[in-house]
Amino acid sequence: MQVSVERLSDLERRVTVQVPAERLAKEIQERLQSLSRRAKVDGFRPGKVPLKLIKQMYGDQVRYEAVSEVMEHSLREALLQEKLSPLGGPKVEPKPLEEGQDLEYCVTFEVMPEFELAGFESIAVERPMAEVTEQDVDHMIETLREQRVAWNAVERSAREGDRVRIDFLGRIDGQDFPGGKGENTTVVLGKAAMLKDFEDRLVGLSAGAETEFDIVFPDDYHVADMAGKTARFQVTLHAVEEASLPEVNEAFAESFDVKEGGIAGLRQSLRDNMERELHDGIKARIKQQVMQGLLEANDIPLPQALIQFEIENLARQLHFPTGGDDEKIRELKVQLLGSEARRRVALGLLVSQLATEQGIKVDDQRVQAYLQSLAATYQEPAEVLRWYGQTPQALDGVRALVLEEQIVDWLLERVRVTDKSSTFAEIMAPGKPAGSVVQESSE
Repeated sequence: MQVSVERLSDLERRVTVQVPAERLAKEIQERLQSLSRRAKVDGFRPGKVPLKLIKQMYGDQVRYEAVSEVMEHSLREALLQEKLSPLGGPKVEPKPLEEGQDLEYCVTFEVMPEFELAGFESIAVERPMAEVTEQDVDHMIETLREQRVAWNAVERSAREGDRVRIDFLGRIDGQDFPGGKGENTTVVLGKAAMLKDFEDRLVGLSAGAETEFDIVFPDDYHVADMAGKTARFQVTLHAVEEASLPEVNEAFAESFDVKEGGIAGLRQSLRDNMERELHDGIKARIKQQVMQGLLEANDIPLPQALIQFEIENLARQLHFPTGGDDEKIRELKVQLLGSEARRRVALGLLVSQLATEQGIKVDDQRVQAYLQSLAATYQEPAEVLRWYGQTPQALDGVRALVLEEQIVDWLLERVRVTDKSSTFAEIMAPGKPAGSVVQESSE
């Protein structure tokens, strides 16, 4: 058997395999003989059907099966011989085959990239330094009060902090636009659920008021087609409601399952949770910087097969609408998920390579510590631990996260780290785009 390998690109290979005619002929002959012993043909006893007749009756089918079998086995032998491991299904290109000629075919596929990691010293990381203060706990208590707010209708004009219930209709150049209409929509003024200019126009209005005004969308508005455009809005205000917040007392503390210590117990419970969140938030910030630095320092070729697999994986996680082989659905998946898929594939390859080069293996003690910490946040920790023990796929996910943490720890000993003062609010508050015109839900 002759095998040749052609390098089409950094990752793509074309393998040409030539199998001697004798090997294929032998496979065909053995299959015909086997079939002659089993075939039932009128006028002949079992096992006595002439081979020539069997060939006339089943020759094409036997030849097809033999070619498929020989191609499958010879490809496996060729890949083993050349030490190649295809990613995804190889694309097979059979060449015309005449009886008595050698069987020849080509397969094209991608392979894993080969690279050496570098550039650790160029990675710069800012490590946030923060602690939970009494003011942070005060703010958290205010947040909890706001979550249990009662709204009472008032007979006065709306002001910041009030909740209003409105109908609105917006048009751009006389045309409706997505998100430009709402009925019985509730808006808490000053919370930036909508554009600030929109909310400001509602301040001072009373129940029953109707108004019209223009709003210019910011140039950096998150919907590109609307950025910088002017919309004309018609608004009807149905109700103005004033917030009534619960008092911070023993009953308030007990409503959060704090059975001892009253307000002091609630504050301590909040502080414990906030310190855990702060610790996790700082770790996440550091990890994001380290991984981004690793990506920027190592520009490696990425197999399309892995990218496509990751796109489909993300689509399933996001419950992306299925469309079979619909080309538009595939293009939309690539457009929306391609960038994140490439990032995940690149990081996966880099982390795997680093673990291999440095002999970093998953620390089982850290896995157990992670599970214990995670389970402690649930009401039934033992049930959580039991579930992970019975769900190998979920446990593998935890092991992958722990390995990433170990990789980050290894890198932090080699990258440039500077400490930066920060606060609990800065670390925990994610960045968010300018407010939308429309709320996601109404009451």
